[in-house]
Amino acid sequence: MRREVIVVAVVLLAPALGCQFQKTSEEKLHPAGETGGEPDAGGLDLPPPDINITPPMADAGLFEAETTTNCIEANPQTKVIPPTVLLLLDRSGSMLQDITGMMCTGGAGGSAGGTGGRGGRPPAGGGLGDCGASSKWTQMTTALKEILPVTEGTVQWGIKYFAEGDSNSCTVNDGAAVKPSLMNATAIAMSIDGTRPASATPTTAAMKSATSYLLGLNDESPKFILLATDGLPTCGSGGGGGGADDDNAIAAVKDAKAMGIPTFVIGIGTGTGGGDQTLTTMANEGGFPRSGTPAYYEVNSGSDLKDAFSKISGMVGVCYFSVNPVPKKVEDIMAVKGDGNPIPQDGTDGWTFVTMPNSAGIQLNGKACEDYKSGSIKSVVVDLPCIIP
Repeated sequence: MRREVIVVAVVLLAPALGCQFQKTSEEKLHPAGETGGEPDAGGLDLPPPDINITPPMADAGLFEAETTTNCIEANPQTKVIPPTVLLLLDRSGSMLQDITGMMCTGGAGGSAGGTGGRGGRPPAGGGLGDCGASSKWTQMTTALKEILPVTEGTVQWGIKYFAEGDSNSCTVNDGAAVKPSLMNATAIAMSIDGTRPASATPTTAAMKSATSYLLGLNDESPKFILLATDGLPTCGSGGGGGGADDDNAIAAVKDAKAMGIPTFVIGIGTGTGGGDQTLTTMANEGGFPRSGTPAYYEVNSGSDLKDAFSKISGMVGVCYFSVNPVPKKVEDIMAVKGDGNPIPQDGTDGWTFVTMPNSAGIQLNGKACEDYKSGSIKSVVVDLPCIIP
């Protein structure tokens, strides 16, 4: 059978059975001695068969398509689309406590007072204050400031706080404190330096606002929410602060996922303050639970936080595969393979389908993502029908 090669920019048109998309290298698209650009109408060069694909990062945004019988073989080069991650950062008063949930005396050092599962305004009087360097807020924001410069070139980071306002506020404004963009680490660090915990924990309103904001960006970037909190949702009574709101917050995470915006969940110091089951359910409903128990990223130190942020950054920046033609539903994906071996459809250690308003693709999770990042899996292939109904 005569084989032909074409190069296309965004859309692959082919008449028959199936197409395979895999990340590939620039060298394979344009071997040594060749130049890029438009191929002429006759005498097109064939790519060498069975070339190993380079590991991640060096090949971000490049995809190879090899089709089955009666399909045209092509090498489409897709756009490089950095993922957008909106940090949804809890600024409730309880973030001033230390990791055990105790409020400090004199701003640091020894602790006094107790804690509950509902984050909110720190107790008034008694000399109780910010735990300083040992507070959950300081540990969270320090870890962010250290990890964002490492990933700001590959991830469009933005930040939004909940709530806005002081005095146990439940207010959540529209928009973001810092709009998502590449090279945003300095802008986010400056925003953090000008912010201090003082509110309640209106997780439901924050999730709804973040989802609406990301949907309104209306671009091709895959979009994610990274929810970082120290306690259970409040503001369920509609007033200032204390009403439990777990079910509504879980529903808001689930609704965001249904609209194409998955949520990662980080819980800091939640082992003593309660909320394990609620955050676990949020992580599962968000679409990207961590491998193991609990399903959310439970952190109890600055190093835990850096590790969690690093893993999540790697997943969205390396292990997300945008696919063209755009699959409309998970059933359009015939198979996903790593080095020719099937990768299971699994939210923990396999792949999941991620659809956005203007794009879609697959996300490798857990072990599958780690294997790809380490080079244990060198080639990831997504099988699609050549014509998606």
